[in-house]
Amino acid sequence: MKMKDKGNILDLEAEVIYNGLCCYCGTCGAFCKEYISFEQERPVTRKKCYEIHGACYDFCPRTFFAPFEVERAVFGAVRRDNLLGYYATEEDIFTARATDETVRARGQDGGVVSALLGFLLERGELDAAVVSKKSEEGEGEGEGEGTGEGTGEGTGEGTGEGAGVWEAEPFVATTKEEVLAGAGSKYTQCPSVLGVGDALERGYKKVALVGLPCHIQGMRKVQLSRGFDVGAERVKLCVGLFCTETLEMPRLKAKLAELGTRIEEVEKFNIKKGKFIVQTQEGKELKTPIKKLRDCVREACDYCYDFAAEFADLSVGSIGSELGWSTVIVRSEPGREAVKQAEEAGILETARLSEEQLEAVRGLASFKKQGNLKSIYEKAERVRIMNLEVEPERLGKFFGVGGEKKEKKEKRGERKWR
Repeated sequence: MKMKDKGNILDLEAEVIYNGLCCYCGTCGAFCKEYISFEQERPVTRKKCYEIHGACYDFCPRTFFAPFEVERAVFGAVRRDNLLGYYATEEDIFTARATDETVRARGQDGGVVSALLGFLLERGELDAAVVSKKSEEGEGEGEGEGTGEGTGEGTGEGTGEGAGVWEAEPFVATTKEEVLAGAGSKYTQCPSVLGVGDALERGYKKVALVGLPCHIQGMRKVQLSRGFDVGAERVKLCVGLFCTETLEMPRLKAKLAELGTRIEEVEKFNIKKGKFIVQTQEGKELKTPIKKLRDCVREACDYCYDFAAEFADLSVGSIGSELGWSTVIVRSEPGREAVKQAEEAGILETARLSEEQLEAVRGLASFKKQGNLKSIYEKAERVRIMNLEVEPERLGKFFGVGGEKKEKKEKRGERKWR
């Protein structure tokens, strides 16, 4: 099915929601709450919409996305690194951690995101940060963000009716304490961009979004939209989390039962060295190979090519760094300035990554891009590769496949890039 550059809610349903492509990022409903709500991790229409050109279709990261145009608009240049996306120099990739041991203990992999957001809020550089928090049983409303690669810090204030334990909710944090209250990876998807809509409705003028690659792509489309103005210029900082995939909550609960525990008994999740690690409230540590969670993964994740949150102002994840540290990729001037201020104030400490560590990051990015390329081709039409608007001669480069390797494949009669 060929995607269009313009459409409405019916097109969104046919092409994305009912086509296995919805990533539950919340972008479609964040600025159209009159018509769109969410049930069972899917958007649903509240009432019939007669718009021919809808914001829901325009903003969705899975309808159309022009990566090189977005890079030019956001960063002023396009990528030289096919796997990790745009950054200015090698010095923009480094390892970091919070200097405060309390933040490190409550955060994930060094607490970089939690420390940075808390600092920027206290300093007045931000007045709100949209993050994610773990829901509580029977909880009603709120707003926020969260999930990651096997890594990511989440935080915030939530939206969700009667959400279950450990389901990630969007949350609008306005203090360091609120940020810390939601710290840690959730590993299930969260409609984080809903929190941005809430923050803008409440009048905040300097907002940060912490999100996965899909959240960041959706937010960039909102910011760059020529047809709809929702005040997205008030989103001053996008912090992306490395992400391979997210898990669907019903399937995760079933997997936990196989491990001998329940979601209500979980204290913390983590992913390290190919293992999914569950720490219970009683102090038990349960492990299973991450490949055994394959049947828990959202279908939409199979069609995602973005591991390193390539369109964020700065991207953060554990891969490539030592235990208790996070890898950081700075991509824009706002991201660079935020890290610089935090480092100068003694909030963050940083160090260089070795070439071996950097290759570990690129390796996982390549694994995701090339691993999902087959799924993307099978879902796509010949002319258009899913939602991507990329010049045909640059497709190989975009996916980290090209040059001599590409020529050899074509000589063997394999499918050529179109």
